[in-house]
Amino acid sequence: MLEGLMPWCLAKILKMVAAGQLRTLTGILLLLRGPARRLRNVRPEDVLEKALVMVQNSQKNYLYKCDQLKSIRQDLTVQRIRNHLTVKVYETHARLAVEVGDLPEYNQCASQLKSLYAEGIEGCHMEFSAYNLLCVILHSNNNRDLVSSMASLSVEAKRDEAVKHALAVRSAVTSGNYVMFFRLYKTAPNLSTCLMDLYVEKMRYKAVSCMCRSYRPTIPVPYVAQILGFTTFTPTNEESEEKDSEGLDECIEWLKVHGACLVVDNNGEMQLDTKPTSSSLYMPETDAVSHGDATLAVNDFLTRTSL
Repeated sequence: MLEGLMPWCLAKILKMVAAGQLRTLTGILLLLRGPARRLRNVRPEDVLEKALVMVQNSQKNYLYKCDQLKSIRQDLTVQRIRNHLTVKVYETHARLAVEVGDLPEYNQCASQLKSLYAEGIEGCHMEFSAYNLLCVILHSNNNRDLVSSMASLSVEAKRDEAVKHALAVRSAVTSGNYVMFFRLYKTAPNLSTCLMDLYVEKMRYKAVSCMCRSYRPTIPVPYVAQILGFTTFTPTNEESEEKDSEGLDECIEWLKVHGACLVVDNNGEMQLDTKPTSSSLYMPETDAVSHGDATLAVNDFLTRTSL
């Protein structure tokens, strides 16, 4: 009896994973029920490849791109497509999430990528190994996760420059070496700077607090700007000098917003007055959004636009 059922079951499974029939590039997330409805509302692999390129080239905001990539992911899942295209979709979505600081979305993509890489599907494995390490180092209080992440690194991964950079960041954070942290921040590969951005505020606060306890009576603000990563130690050309000038202004504004006491010495140079700053320094509350992109307007949640 079971043998008689096997061909019927196999035929049903093959029917359910048949290629989609929708030919439009843009998609929306749908509650798909039944094989026939799935096929009508699902794009086949060749269309999904074009849809991915469309999203990559789009100038729309993050929310729109996120919605489109989730739709692509759904169509891939419905058709049980797990190949290089699947990896490219999740890598693209993960990078976009990193760029806007959307860690929950990044973690979802990273989890899928880990599974896809484990199946032997090639991708930017080392790049995302570094991102995963930074996420655990900078944004998790679970030491067990960190130990597990480091233990799972292959010999090849430990030789990769991005992974070595992430491990150096770990050393700087655990030792409280803010000078090293901001040097690594300036030289971060790929999108590692974006993940470090989410920790920069906390490290700058710790650095100024430490300097105020260690130095008396004042510290030159240009020096503070260098330590905090607003400016470089050795400008190499006019362009970098201009950026350093802007960075110095940003540093002064940052210090003021955080309650630092600034004075001007007899030479007209801005100084950080450490004694009063040690008691007045504070971390202001920041406005946050769950989707990671603070530039989005309310209307972006209420309307769906086309490319």
